[in-house]
Amino acid sequence: MKTSPQKVFQQYLEAQGLKLTKQRTSILEYLLRAQNHSTPERIYRDLSAQDATLGRATVFRTLHLLERAGFVGKILFADGSHGYEHKFARPHHDHMVCVDCKQVIEFTNPTIEKLQDQISREFQFTPLWHTHEIFGRCRKCSQKAVV
Repeated sequence: MKTSPQKVFQQYLEAQGLKLTKQRTSILEYLLRAQNHSTPERIYRDLSAQDATLGRATVFRTLHLLERAGFVGKILFADGSHGYEHKFARPHHDHMVCVDCKQVIEFTNPTIEKLQDQISREFQFTPLWHTHEIFGRCRKCSQKAVV
């Protein structure tokens, strides 16, 4: 029997002496449904339209909790802003980030993963986690830049 992300998050919060509130649940569920890397502002805008009691600070604090709990990953955009994606029961992947339109292309590459493991062994380094983000221009923005 699979444990739901809501139940796992609730257990994490309880271990921290916190409660699973309606607002925290709606933010978690939003991220689980999201098809893209959502910014805190987008999450706030979309959810506050349905729940007037939701505040910006709640969104930021909840994202921080979800990140510490390992439920979400933060991705850096070229302008310094951040997006978030859920990581619950998702395989590891890396990102290519367009510096113009902020499109994020997810990819996996066993050669890159193998090379990272090899380099870590070579330096007797024990990796705990990593993020790999390549910044550049997507196909559409590259074509615009040439014109």
